[in-house]
Amino acid sequence: MKKVLLLCFALSALVLSLAACGHDNNEPDPIIEPTQELTSVYANENDVHYTFDIDLDKDSSSIYCYNVVFTIGERTSPALNIRIDSPVKVSANGTTYTYQGTNIIPWMLRGSTYVPAPEFVVTDLTCVLDMTAKTFALSFNCHGGQFHDSGQLKL
Repeated sequence: MKKVLLLCFALSALVLSLAACGHDNNEPDPIIEPTQELTSVYANENDVHYTFDIDLDKDSSSIYCYNVVFTIGERTSPALNIRIDSPVKVSANGTTYTYQGTNIIPWMLRGSTYVPAPEFVVTDLTCVLDMTAKTFALSFNCHGGQFHDSGQLKL
């Protein structure tokens, strides 16, 4: 009888300890990766495309923009490869990453090296990566022009 009573007590203590560790909403904890690299969907290397290099262990993360053409007035730029560094915030549920910043000096690819381009200051940067919908939306102002793009992410 003592053994059965002791066994029941131990079992109830185990059940109560597991119940105390559970969540009220019964959803698993979000998995937030401190570093990861996400790429936009594109058909070939000459298309406009992006790499979102997220490093939550650093003050800023990078957005690499490839084959971007700016239109200012009636003029258009050649296709440019640029890197924009900005802080990234993660939503509470871990499914949305948001880059935001202003007065950012971008880096332009010249040859095989990125060099700072202070004449092309990026302002009003917002980039949202939705991991659930697998989409991105990117917008910023640069050198008197506005840039907006959105699309799908490869995960």
